[in-house]
Amino acid sequence: MFKKCMAIPYALFMALFVLLPLALVLVFAFIDASDGSFDMIANFKELAKEQALGKVISNSLIAGLSTSALCLLIGYPIAYFLTKPEFNRKGVMIGLFLAPMWVNFLLRMMATKAVFNVLGFKMGMGAVIFGLTYEYLPFMIMPLYNTILKIDKSYIEGASDLGATPTRAFWKITLPLSMPGIISGLTMVLIPSITTFAVTEIMSNGKMMLLGDFIYSLKADSLNMAAAISFVLLIFMGISMFISNKYADGGSKGGGIC
Repeated sequence: MFKKCMAIPYALFMALFVLLPLALVLVFAFIDASDGSFDMIANFKELAKEQALGKVISNSLIAGLSTSALCLLIGYPIAYFLTKPEFNRKGVMIGLFLAPMWVNFLLRMMATKAVFNVLGFKMGMGAVIFGLTYEYLPFMIMPLYNTILKIDKSYIEGASDLGATPTRAFWKITLPLSMPGIISGLTMVLIPSITTFAVTEIMSNGKMMLLGDFIYSLKADSLNMAAAISFVLLIFMGISMFISNKYADGGSKGGGIC
């Protein structure tokens, strides 16, 4: 009984600040702003007429996929070497990667922009991708580190005993078994990177617009259209989480060795 009572504040918090906002998004997404009637497709029709939306989606995909790829290419080797027993400075290295997260991200982006201005770098898509990679790299490293760390080392030792080289053992054992961490990291990087708006505003001097910026610009004039885009992103997020959980379940059962 006591444990159930202790869960009440958490349940109230979830209801007020998670479920209720999501419910409001769904309500506004299917209400026609012109007459207040319930319409499943009215707001989506209006979105299809937005000429700027195609460019926004294109920019979002380029920035999100590029950021995810860079975070994976940079984060995987870091996470891999941090799990090596002979690497005795892992605590320091993990602290260095997590330390920037203790500083407000707006301050970090403003500082990065100042460095770019001093060096004469152009503020555009490249600067945005750099800022997003800098912001979300820890979200790639930590799930990869936790997944690789939990891989049973006897698999690799067995492969070595059977004549596999370290490179072959990596491609056949370590990489497939680390797929849950890769999928989790990609999910944690891709979704936020395509829906951010502050980073884009700072690192492109307001010249670029991602989906997050587009939603923010719509909220004052057309809350219903903003809710419609948010609904689509919620579906995309749900699919990503489903795929991530599926891979995580497969990894926990020891699958994935090819």
